Amino acid sequence: MSFHGVAQQVRVIDDQTGQPVRAAEVFGSDRSRMSTTDVNGKFGLESLRGSDSLYFRHVVYEDLVLPFTEVEARGEVRLVVRSYPIAEFVVSANRWELDEQRIPDRITVLRPRDIALQNPGTSADLLEQSGEIFVQRSQQAGGSPMLRGFAANRVLIVVDGVRMNNAIYRSGNLQNVISVDPNAVENAEVVHGPGAMTYGSDAIGGIMDFHLLRPRTAPDSSLLVHGGALLRYATASQESTGHVHLGVGGRKMAFVGSASFSRFGDLRMGVHGLDDYLRPWYVDQVEGVDSMFVNPDPLVQVGSSFDNMAFMGKLLYALHEDLRIGVNGYWSTTSDYDRYDQMREEQDGEARFAEWYYGPQDWRMLSLVMDHHAERGPYSQAHFSVAYQNYSESRTDRRFRRSERRIREEQVNGLWMNLDLVKDLGERTQLLYGTEYVTNRVGSEGVVRDLITDDQQVINPRYPDGSHWNTASVYAGGLHDLSRSLTLSAGLRGNWSALEAAFDTTLFPYPVTSIKLDNSSVTGNLGLAWRPSSWRFTLDLSTGFRAPNIDDIGKVFSNEPGTVIAPNPDLGPEYAYNFELGVEKRFHERVRLRLNGFHVLVDEIMVRRPFQVNGQDSILVDGERSRTDALQNAAQARVWGVLAALEARLTNGLGLDLRYSWQVGSEDDAESGQDLPLRHLPPSFGSVALTWERGRWRLRSVLRLSEGFDPDQLAPTEKDKTSIYARNDDGEPFLPGWHCWDVRAAFRLTDTFQITGGVENITDQRYRTYSSGITAPGRNFILAVNARF
Repeated sequence: MSFHGVAQQVRVIDDQTGQPVRAAEVFGSDRSRMSTTDVNGKFGLESLRGSDSLYFRHVVYEDLVLPFTEVEARGEVRLVVRSYPIAEFVVSANRWELDEQRIPDRITVLRPRDIALQNPGTSADLLEQSGEIFVQRSQQAGGSPMLRGFAANRVLIVVDGVRMNNAIYRSGNLQNVISVDPNAVENAEVVHGPGAMTYGSDAIGGIMDFHLLRPRTAPDSSLLVHGGALLRYATASQESTGHVHLGVGGRKMAFVGSASFSRFGDLRMGVHGLDDYLRPWYVDQVEGVDSMFVNPDPLVQVGSSFDNMAFMGKLLYALHEDLRIGVNGYWSTTSDYDRYDQMREEQDGEARFAEWYYGPQDWRMLSLVMDHHAERGPYSQAHFSVAYQNYSESRTDRRFRRSERRIREEQVNGLWMNLDLVKDLGERTQLLYGTEYVTNRVGSEGVVRDLITDDQQVINPRYPDGSHWNTASVYAGGLHDLSRSLTLSAGLRGNWSALEAAFDTTLFPYPVTSIKLDNSSVTGNLGLAWRPSSWRFTLDLSTGFRAPNIDDIGKVFSNEPGTVIAPNPDLGPEYAYNFELGVEKRFHERVRLRLNGFHVLVDEIMVRRPFQVNGQDSILVDGERSRTDALQNAAQARVWGVLAALEARLTNGLGLDLRYSWQVGSEDDAESGQDLPLRHLPPSFGSVALTWERGRWRLRSVLRLSEGFDPDQLAPTEKDKTSIYARNDDGEPFLPGWHCWDVRAAFRLTDTFQITGGVENITDQRYRTYSSGITAPGRNFILAVNARF
């Protein structure tokens, strides 16, 4: 909705989502006059007046021809997305909008119209539904993406250009991606592998780059008002979600805000599958006494419910057309939620835990951003960001029929600053350079509270309270078109990291009182993208790294009898070396085939090994001699794989989409001399989808599938997870393969309202994805009403 001034503006939008289409070209009848839509999807009619017809062209959308009089009368033009785009503009690889065809990295693009059709409950669901990212779940309130055999603190999460990874991101599965509100995501991109030089530590497996709703200014003196709302219900978890966003824009100032509320009940699994995954019992209290109860419906995963809230606000001020300043605020939080896999564990015929839950996962961010375009000088475009983040979490556990409740709380406060610059050196060359600085302070506390006496005792925290972690880096690189069909990209990044932690030895008899680390590294990339005719060939040679953080070196408590983890003052970064070849072929603009083969070697991986402190291989803990272990750079990991995709427009309105990811990998074990399976390497997986579009309808049918793992294919640490895997006749853990059939549909009632719905897991299969502690949803009916204006 807008209020027009004298000069008429026409808005070009996506036919399904209603989102503005920017950078669309509009030609007059004689093709001699052209206009381009702005960031709000608008262009002026005056320069094209006199043409009989207008031609609309965009690399992502089907070409469209309309009479001038019709465009003038409507004031709005809807474009239909191609079955597959010829090319797209992506920002995740280099932080700037660049033609995907010039970049050697494999990038998964999640488009607004696909997000609207899929109706994801969380951002983990959003990634998983792409068919190219595997997601692990320890509980319903979670989702740990796995990219090329790596996960957790070896993959990087970025929101509106700011990294979320902090000083306590651990190597175990992480659930932080659910802090990103999927209902506020405008689009998202995933870079596979460590090919992006503009990102620092943690980008070994890849980068997940989320772009949330952006404020839009009006092109003239008119007032631009836009917004939307969503109501969604899903039966498998009795999920109910409400979302609203509203934007207002003038010529110089604009604002957009959003709010989302979700409530997920206990998740119901499928009927057909292994009994190992059933929930036969749960723990509750009777008159204050822990008791095990028979679950009246073993398909219902009691204790998996949680609530989620997310808020966002962005204010933009355009001082003039070349300088924009923005202030952005974000807050996302959850309710308490059970660590579901731990609540299923048994010991001596009884439940192991009466309580094991995470406290609210709370994420806040406030950022200031400035964008400047310059005709002359050291840069053509500059982007500066400074952000403050506050992250808090807690863990609470209590053994079955014990009165001592153990609570550990963590909080991270961090400052992030980044300057990205690009200089256009002619039409064929772009120079990219910049710098980044991150500092984190970790607060950590631990207490044990007796529920009977109400006595409270301070215990050693999970991390050293008051510890600091800092990183800084500079980078420089560029893209150069050697010819119209051949692009060279290259870059280097210098990295520095340091941490400092002091241990409270009054709480734990530790022989070390403090530790400092100081590391530096150099990473880089070299790539080629060759585009002869309907072919595209890419070569990517790149390196990545991960610097030690507080989680790697600061866990000071004994986590199993007879052993204690010690800090290692010589711990250094891990280094990834990536080699990738890509081939793409287009057939008559109706079929696109893509293949990417890769090999990643990670050297100096941090692994737990026996260690000596002050020349001793053990220390006294509570009067017991305990072996000391520490993280050490003592192993290598290798991953080989192929990611294949076929996109075809079979007929007008009917499309076929195939995705398949195959990967194998291993980690060497110095103690046994053997190569062991990687912990975060999932089995091969893929999807087959048919999409049909006509008029107001869009339907999509998807078959998702995954291979399984035999006992000898599971990593040793996975075999110890007794509550996760099924057991074969010999009592060994294994993962069965699975398949799942989903159908989704969208119907546009009016230009404002759209109904989407579908059925997931139509055949009601009971299965678990790799390394997950919770069983996947059974047959799930989803219905949503979406309004946009």
